[in-house]
Amino acid sequence: MSHDAGQEAGAEPDSELPLTSLGLIGALARALEDHQKGVIKPKKDAPLIPLINTFLTNKQSNLVVEVGAEEVGRYKVNVTRDRFEVADRVKFDAYAEKKDEIDVVITAKPAFETACLTHAVRNPETGTIFDSRTGEEIPGLEFVPGGEPTGTLTFTWKTFKGEPIGKNVLLAAARRGDLDELLKETPELLPGARKE
Repeated sequence: MSHDAGQEAGAEPDSELPLTSLGLIGALARALEDHQKGVIKPKKDAPLIPLINTFLTNKQSNLVVEVGAEEVGRYKVNVTRDRFEVADRVKFDAYAEKKDEIDVVITAKPAFETACLTHAVRNPETGTIFDSRTGEEIPGLEFVPGGEPTGTLTFTWKTFKGEPIGKNVLLAAARRGDLDELLKETPELLPGARKE
């Protein structure tokens, strides 16, 4: 038996079932996990490219998912944040050397670079970047505006008092058959799909 099939720490074996039954249940769980990875995961990720394209076209960053008129969750396009980065390594390293923050390899010490990027401020009128702690100009940095899609989405279930009510609403609608017409092209997501 491989280690991945072993019990998790603290889990107790189900003494009610014979080992052969536990093995069968474990094999079924693995088959369903493979099914999820191969068939269901692409359906789960289907909104990714269309929503990113919509964001690039008209800056719509959210997709509210509803069953009937009730929200069950929402997708959100993750975007980059405004940040500073070293644009001219030579100038920045010369600045780091002047501040005695150079490593032996003649590059700015990572902690110094992180501190400079953290405390960098940009004058919006001149574009000059300076250290907010000292007011000193930091050569070799540039401001990179955020707001570009990262290529990922975040999905959040609608919750009420900490409970994922959106998931429950969606699953209930699926069990009632409210989504059957929508899911006729993806029968693997229909509630009775695995009863075969």
